Amino acid sequence: MLEWDDVAAAIAAASVFWVATTTPGQGPHLTPIWGGWVEATAYIEGGDDTRWARNLAAGDGRTQIGIDHEGMQIMVRGSARKMTLDPAAQRAVADCFEAKYPYRPSGSEFWVIPARAVLAWRTDDVELFATTPTQFDLEGGA
Repeated sequence: MLEWDDVAAAIAAASVFWVATTTPGQGPHLTPIWGGWVEATAYIEGGDDTRWARNLAAGDGRTQIGIDHEGMQIMVRGSARKMTLDPAAQRAVADCFEAKYPYRPSGSEFWVIPARAVLAWRTDDVELFATTPTQFDLEGGA
């Protein structure tokens, strides 16, 4: 089994979040996005004119984020909502972005996805793939 601190650190360090949404016609949509992770919540900036953001805005916000980071595979389940962050939260999220990207967001509006559940496992070898699947049920997600 995996430890939460290791999984949370992998999410925070991951450079790509694969965000899954549903199109208005109920089809799947998957796209790679830069994202931040602070206190069991994913933050994604902007995207108003993109298919994924329009999908979230038109639907109920339910989404999954897929992450591959240094041999760990992670799925984050939650519901997204567009929010304006207070200055302290905006700084924390901007710090997270700046730690891994050549970019620091200056705006305060983000898609905020509190994690409802996180599933993770190691895929470094067959033994780990078979023995490390771990699910974390978290409060605060929708």
